[in-house]
Amino acid sequence: MSESRIYQAGPLALNMTVDLAEAASHHLARVLRAKISDQLIVFNGEGGEYNATIIHIDKKKVTIKIDSYDAREAESPISLCLAQGISRGEKMDYTIQKAVELGVTKIIPLLTERCTVKLDADRREKKLQHWQSIIISACEQSGRNKIPTLLPPQTFSHWLPSATADKCFVLAPTAKQKLEKISLINNAEVMLLIGPEGGLSDGEIARASEQGFLPLNLGPRILRTETAAVAALTALQCIYGDLAR
Repeated sequence: MSESRIYQAGPLALNMTVDLAEAASHHLARVLRAKISDQLIVFNGEGGEYNATIIHIDKKKVTIKIDSYDAREAESPISLCLAQGISRGEKMDYTIQKAVELGVTKIIPLLTERCTVKLDADRREKKLQHWQSIIISACEQSGRNKIPTLLPPQTFSHWLPSATADKCFVLAPTAKQKLEKISLINNAEVMLLIGPEGGLSDGEIARASEQGFLPLNLGPRILRTETAAVAALTALQCIYGDLAR
């Protein structure tokens, strides 16, 4: 088995013996066919990662022993917050997964005027758990050791008054402002607002602008919502972050 990365909530320390969570144990034992003495990496989201060895496997759990600590991190020098209008089905899943891979530190799912997804209390909680699992899997895959914050879905109107950052952008196809003309301070916190399918309404863009959001144009082509998030985050990381440096 190639060395796997596993998220394990809770305290981790050198020489500690840990029973992995049920989902992680199932993945290692049943999917990857892990064996005793196999090596893996575990992290708990508090920073750094641990090298570990599998010492026990049974039908319900995998037990590991922590061997060493590595302070390695893969976080961006800019703090990226994505406020994303909720899109349907796999589009939102894709957006969240790629945002995590591209270094986002916070994700805020928004119910906007043109959002067609309806969430009652029960479905909202299930969606939140589902999106959280996507975030964790993306961290395991991409080598991140800190888990981005996922806020509960909220309406655009409820969220906007409290939205603050060193620099706030709202994607708007008719905007004139280009990203390359903007300067950011070191270790800046950046808020990026993107609409769902159909985009944000003119009224929402105007209200965001009144709140201090700078309308931003990514180019002459209209991008799908899931493409817009990937393109904007990539551009921010290329110009101000650590992508391709």
